Amino acid sequence: RNLLELLKRTTIHGESNSVLIIGPRGSGKTALLNHALKDLKEMKQVQENLLEVHLNGKTNCQFFMKKNLFLPGLLQTNDKVALKEITRQLQLENVVGDKVFGSFAENLAFLLEALKKGDRASSCPVLFVLDEFDLFVHHKNQTLLYNLFDVSQSAQTPVTVVGLTCRQDILELLEKRVKSRFSHRQIYLLNSFDFRQYLKIFKEQLSLPDKFPDESFAQRWNNNIQSLAEDKAVQDVLRNLFHHTKDLRSLHLLLV
Repeated sequence: RNLLELLKRTTIHGESNSVLIIGPRGSGKTALLNHALKDLKEMKQVQENLLEVHLNGKTNCQFFMKKNLFLPGLLQTNDKVALKEITRQLQLENVVGDKVFGSFAENLAFLLEALKKGDRASSCPVLFVLDEFDLFVHHKNQTLLYNLFDVSQSAQTPVTVVGLTCRQDILELLEKRVKSRFSHRQIYLLNSFDFRQYLKIFKEQLSLPDKFPDESFAQRWNNNIQSLAEDKAVQDVLRNLFHHTKDLRSLHLLLV
């Protein structure tokens, strides 16, 4: 809910923000963001008034994106390459042309200026999502992070930066100047569920929804899933996996 409110303030009220979503792998960081974006896109005030740029994106979210912009982290070995890719995917190559910029900040500011539609209230908001946020910490001088956080405080175009990371010590990895530009908003997620809840998730993943077209088939199917979940051999397998890792992606891989 806090994340959704933050995104609403950007898309509806033209505010700029930054936030880090921190939690172990499989704790639902990406799912939380996807859910918040989906709810956001269903609001009439938002419609398609949001441009998203995903850096090091690994999740295909086309069903709710106006534009699907991904920069695979392994290919973006430095900030200059990443910025060129942002320019290409925003289709601003013709706007940039042969212009020579004195700095990374100047180049980024030019891109945001090109996206403006009049004043701040009518400008198209831009959401930057940095998956595996800690990978960008190791870029030289943390230039990309510094400038993204900086524009989230001062840009005429509404900008929100959302970072996702499993590093609990992420703030300690930020340079002082980068940290000074960050809003220090943080959302922590934990894998705090017990085995009974884990078993419930297992059933939910395999069960058919109430609105399934063939109601009688769905009922028989779900009854069989319930019986499967009560089987001791199945529970033993799930318990072993649960004690090895609570990462729900491991459970999903087991079920595929």
